[in-house]
Amino acid sequence: MGKTGCVVPCWFSQANDILNDNQNPNNHPNNNSHKRGPPRVKFPFPIIDPHIHQWDLLNTPRILSWPKRLLGWNRKLYDTAIRFGASETDRRYVGRADYVAHDYLPHDYGQDAAQLPIKQVVHVEAEWRDREGQGLVGETRWLEGLFRNSPVALGGIVGHVELQRPDAGAVITAHRQASPRFVGVRQMLAFDLDPGIMRFCPRPYLSRDAHWRAGLALLEQHNLSFDAWFFHHQLDELVVLARQFPGLTFVLDHMGTPIGVGGQFASYGRTEAARDVTLRTWQMHLQELAELPNVMVKLSGLFMPVVGWGYEHRTTPPTLDELMQGAGPLFEFVLQAFGVDRCMFASNFPMDKVSLSLSQLYEFYAALVAHYPEAERRKLFHDNAARIYRLGDLS
Repeated sequence: MGKTGCVVPCWFSQANDILNDNQNPNNHPNNNSHKRGPPRVKFPFPIIDPHIHQWDLLNTPRILSWPKRLLGWNRKLYDTAIRFGASETDRRYVGRADYVAHDYLPHDYGQDAAQLPIKQVVHVEAEWRDREGQGLVGETRWLEGLFRNSPVALGGIVGHVELQRPDAGAVITAHRQASPRFVGVRQMLAFDLDPGIMRFCPRPYLSRDAHWRAGLALLEQHNLSFDAWFFHHQLDELVVLARQFPGLTFVLDHMGTPIGVGGQFASYGRTEAARDVTLRTWQMHLQELAELPNVMVKLSGLFMPVVGWGYEHRTTPPTLDELMQGAGPLFEFVLQAFGVDRCMFASNFPMDKVSLSLSQLYEFYAALVAHYPEAERRKLFHDNAARIYRLGDLS
């Protein structure tokens, strides 16, 4: 990969010694990664994870609900059907079906987070399929009761609203009535013309639609934020939106997902020159966004297969050195561009679980900022999420 405009900091060797990364293949996410020894880094403060997903395939409307109901009585048969029934594009995007084709609920997240002091989470909409009328509000109602017996508290809900619809205002109001934890909206806008890349938006440039922007304007009236997920080459759309709505807080999900910056994915990243083009485009747009004070960034999502590292194909997890040398400079670039006060670490679990465990992810995050003052580290792991999403003290 080409240079990012910053280098792996000199403190890496010290952080590496502190964490002493363990290359035991038994810790690989495909080998029950939550079953591991004590964490190799101690956090002197609680953590908020501001980006997780939950789903129950049998009892909530999901794209895989019908095959789960039909074949779920036989795990092997169901897994085989999913493996061969999914499109090549879908299989490539998720890396493995394990973490999307089966339930992921508070108990599962709790196992993944067992060695970490994660006290609150923010749930971000996860492809709830009932979209007729106020059907999308069902996800918020479901979540409101889901964490009652969980050791991790549900701090906030970022729900789905089809902002271009004429009833968007009524749906927003219904979400807010369904839960006091409803803090924001996400309508995914990630779209690429390459048929080998999953599309999360029905058409390109939806953000330019006048009806959609009218719906977006409602969020400021309700004191809600907007989680914006675009691919790297679409980030100019977010620049336009953030300028048009200076009073609305935008949270950029997954750092703008630079497709194939770590290696080939679909038509992206086939050569070093191609990766450098992606990198420069991504950096240019992020620098523009950094000039807009109403844009925040989630430091997350860079271990989804679409970024191109290829960790999902391995039988052993990436080492800390690999993470620092590969993704480290990308995180450092964002931190330098936006500053500590506008960034927050998040997991994007279980989507990133195909590449590494939750403990490994947070150990990497800790190494990235090991040289920062404790007050700044606390902002990145806790305080900024609480402030940006207006989370109550649920401790």
